[in-house]
Amino acid sequence: MNKPLDLPALLGPNDPPVFDHINPGGQSPLVLICDHAGRNVPLSLANLGVGAEHFERHIAYDIGAAAVTRRLSEMLDATAVLHNYSRLVIDCNRALGHPESMPLISDKTPIPGNEGLSELDARRRGDALFWPYHQTISNAVARHRRINGKPPILFTVHSFSAGFGDNPRPWHAGVIYHRDNRMAKRMIKNLSAKGLNIGDNEPYSGFESAYSVDLHGLSAGLANSGIEIRQDQVTDQDGQERWAHYLAECLTEFIKDDDLFRDIR
Repeated sequence: MNKPLDLPALLGPNDPPVFDHINPGGQSPLVLICDHAGRNVPLSLANLGVGAEHFERHIAYDIGAAAVTRRLSEMLDATAVLHNYSRLVIDCNRALGHPESMPLISDKTPIPGNEGLSELDARRRGDALFWPYHQTISNAVARHRRINGKPPILFTVHSFSAGFGDNPRPWHAGVIYHRDNRMAKRMIKNLSAKGLNIGDNEPYSGFESAYSVDLHGLSAGLANSGIEIRQDQVTDQDGQERWAHYLAECLTEFIKDDDLFRDIR
């Protein structure tokens, strides 16, 4: 039998925690996740050779998403798991090995620290930053199943830039979903009724880039969906509060619907 690999530590005592698990005993039948909440980089990786100004940009994290998720958790008494490290180090919403998991370039910006990664280097990032986050989400879902005898609803919060490359993005927000659209179609209708321009799997599609929701929601039979909010909508506290209220209104309606707690596998 092969011995397990003894990988050198990626994180040191002065690095922040991999994730924040907020309100783990929350009573709401919701699990909230935020894959791109933070922009930290392990000190051992020296900012990946990327200038500090780029960690203020959308390529490093989802601007405003963490604040909206935290406020939603508070308003709804829901547990939430937020990843604290930059998507440039490892994108927890991509499968390991995916070209965008540890990107060589992001929106025309090279990421030198991701060039020529060895298999051991890639494994070390996955073991330290990817699996602990996803295991915590799995544990949160399992807790609800044990306590309530039924699966929770899974909801993910992201944000997107007002433009990508040369392409403007007109939507105030987009609702993302894969095969399960029970929540998504209703959320699109409810948010559109407020006079908002809401994308239907735009600008990102749940059929293409929803690894976390697929892993913890779709494959487990949970009702699931997510929101992509345009970042200029949530750069300040007023915008974050406004969007938390929009989403709390929708989610409060959903958790009263017994059909959404039916395993659809």
